[in-house]
Amino acid sequence: MLRQSKRVLVSALALLALGPALGPAIAQQDIAAEKPAATEEELIPGFIQDFKVDRGDRMMVPVSINGSATYPFIVDTGAERTVIANDLAKLLKLEPGPQLKLATITGTAYADSYMIENLTMNTINVELIEAPGLERNNLGAYGLLGIDSLEDHKVLLDFKNGKMDVLPSKKRSGLGKVERGMIVVTAKRKAGRMILSDAEVGGVKVDIILDTGAQSSMGNFALRERLRKRDMRFDYVQVQMRSVTGDILMGDFTQVRDITIGGVTISDLPMTFADNYAFKALQLERKPAILLGMDAMKLFDRVMVDFSNRRVGFDLPKGARKQQNIQLAMN
Repeated sequence: MLRQSKRVLVSALALLALGPALGPAIAQQDIAAEKPAATEEELIPGFIQDFKVDRGDRMMVPVSINGSATYPFIVDTGAERTVIANDLAKLLKLEPGPQLKLATITGTAYADSYMIENLTMNTINVELIEAPGLERNNLGAYGLLGIDSLEDHKVLLDFKNGKMDVLPSKKRSGLGKVERGMIVVTAKRKAGRMILSDAEVGGVKVDIILDTGAQSSMGNFALRERLRKRDMRFDYVQVQMRSVTGDILMGDFTQVRDITIGGVTISDLPMTFADNYAFKALQLERKPAILLGMDAMKLFDRVMVDFSNRRVGFDLPKGARKQQNIQLAMN
């Protein structure tokens, strides 16, 4: 049972950048992580570890732009495009790109873009990126590392050891060394994002979009209505979510009794139901769907996302592996 007096802070989901040829992209922010824009002196980076988690539980990695020093970017598997903070783009004197149409959680807007000649992060080396520029106090970081920088790779998120590996990925029928011992679920790709269809919530079939850029998980109204028809009732706390342009979207925060993905059940997962435009952009507004955030993914020891082979692997904690009916309970 959810206590009505509980104060809730949730992530504000979905920036959809509609640029030529690249299609829509989803980026996310955390209201609690907002800070005033830094001065030029404050943009000088210090030492950054290979893997860092911000206070919104989102992963941050050091990224170099055009040979610059490294700056922390949020790893966002729900974003098709890489996004850069305006103040960082100006500090690095990036060339301006075309104005892009944005579809946020509440509607459409426009943003200037910047041309990134080269982006490097460990084994990643991506050239010629057209990145939308947004305010850092809304992004909660210097930028978002999107799918355009991660595609054709296998991303291994090691929550147990606090590491992230980005490995080359070739199309193959069998499982690789990394996936062995994991629960592997086949995904489909839509607008660049990995969508899992082998999932249920309270007996209702759902599509799940993995989103490491989101602190918490979000369900659409189609899922909420299906659960209501099954007499699954929840206590809701109304919350406000702010888009990357500062607009507000209202949502209903609650807990979902169970989510089953490939035979693994996550119990009592916090979730916000809202009319998020991201679902409409992915043509999922009429089908039960969930944007699965870091609150769920960090329950596993490791999560593997293989974009080339459209596979997602979940490595369970030792205690959960011994149970016949595997269940991961939220604290």
